[in-house]
Amino acid sequence: MMILSKLLIAASMALPAAQAFTSPAAPVARLHQRENTLLTVLSAEIPTTEDAQEGQAIRDFLQENYPLFESTIFSKIPNVYASLKNEPFTIFCASDAVMVDIDQKRKLQISDPRNVEITEKLASYHLIPTGKVTRERLQREDWTVPKTADGVAALSIGGVLTAGGELRVGRSKSGGFMGFGAKEDGGVVIGNNDAKIVKSVNVGKEGIIHEVDALVAPDLIWRYFDQLRIPGF
Repeated sequence: MMILSKLLIAASMALPAAQAFTSPAAPVARLHQRENTLLTVLSAEIPTTEDAQEGQAIRDFLQENYPLFESTIFSKIPNVYASLKNEPFTIFCASDAVMVDIDQKRKLQISDPRNVEITEKLASYHLIPTGKVTRERLQREDWTVPKTADGVAALSIGGVLTAGGELRVGRSKSGGFMGFGAKEDGGVVIGNNDAKIVKSVNVGKEGIIHEVDALVAPDLIWRYFDQLRIPGF
């Protein structure tokens, strides 16, 4: 089961760049990979010295700027740095402050070796291995469709396709009280948790890292973690 899970994650990382986006009206769907995609992944070339150096540079950046996220979550994706090589990629990184604030129960569940496959899935939602998706691209508006009742133009993309699955893209809001009266502040959020992009930086030859103020994986994934009961919780 563990081997199959790793193959599926690897296969999703081999999707063509055109599949990095989903239309606003596109339903969330599971990724169905063809057999030849798995064979291609299995027969991938051995990374060159240059590829290894590129992967190491990405690892070094994450370990220096987002050490808790890198060690606790991102590094759990099998062969993730070797797979990035010189390909365009996008990573959503949670800051150390976000990682520290994670509930103690969740921290134990993430680190429990019995949950390794679920942790890999959690991590894979934070990676788009099929293209470099800039903040400007996420915020691009679609003027070919009518505006909303509030006079707001629709975004040109409704979601992004990560190695873990589809995540919605929306506008961030601030202000208001108890969820009422908040107004758009020009930012962009990823996932159902409305993880806001705080800042972005180009890394490597064709990569970009977005710092977010929450984990972007859907809440549904915690139900799988909860199937493993931890004494004392």
